[in-house]
Amino acid sequence: MGKLVFCTVALLGTVAGAAVVTALQISRRTGRPFVEALSEVPTEAKRWLDDVNSRLKVAVETGKSAAAAKEEEIERVLQGDDHLPVSPESVV
Repeated sequence: MGKLVFCTVALLGTVAGAAVVTALQISRRTGRPFVEALSEVPTEAKRWLDDVNSRLKVAVETGKSAAAAKEEEIERVLQGDDHLPVSPESVV
């Protein structure tokens, strides 16, 4: 039970700290008072999460296409068609 309480308090402290830092950044960027900047924290957090999500999707798609290309190359080598040119990206 003590670990759960500690973890909960630590998580809440981290979230609160991130909110304060974000509000300070907004305040400095816009020149508005800290208290007014606090109201923009949820919007800024959503924008940040949307950005991370879009970058993650691009990274996953890039990884999938690279894995598919590598898999095709491995299949060619295993089938004995290794005389085909090897792309420079596949050489590590």
